[in-house]
Amino acid sequence: MNNNAVLEIGLEKLDMEAAARIAEKFALKEIFLVDAKISRNPLIISPETLSLEHKCSTDTLISDKEKYIVLCNFQVAAFDGKDQDKPVMKIEASFCNSYVNKLEITIPEPDDADSLLAHVEYLMNINPISNTWPYWREFVQNMSARMGFPALTVPLLEIVPKKPEGKERKRQAAMRKSTKSKGTHCVNL
Repeated sequence: MNNNAVLEIGLEKLDMEAAARIAEKFALKEIFLVDAKISRNPLIISPETLSLEHKCSTDTLISDKEKYIVLCNFQVAAFDGKDQDKPVMKIEASFCNSYVNKLEITIPEPDDADSLLAHVEYLMNINPISNTWPYWREFVQNMSARMGFPALTVPLLEIVPKKPEGKERKRQAAMRKSTKSKGTHCVNL
């Protein structure tokens, strides 16, 4: 059974060469917490079982030839295993990632639209979330324990290509159901 959180990207094919080119050109300079919000329903005694729902998104703050700064927004909501309507706990956090151009030479621009889309997707969405995910996992574990719950472990991140449109709606509906029972899907906001 795969317990990884799944980040579905807006590409139908993962191009690891594009990821390598982006990582080669832009170096991660820093990651820091920008904003956080935690809440717990004080009227509910810690339930025996929790199901989790994960969400994540990115916002590009600055993007130019020298640097880019991306805000990664995360949320996890915990539901009582018996009552799936209202969360008993919610943790939200935004982390800022800054990257700098570490090469004086420029990597040639991709010559087709699909490659350009892949570069942009990796630069603005995949790299920042991948780099920030360990910080998010630690934050959730720490905050959930401080709220009196067992330390929640956010699963490892798995990046997968987008499914074709026809099957997508059925799969999303199925994932929403399994999200609440297994807590294994990271939904782009």
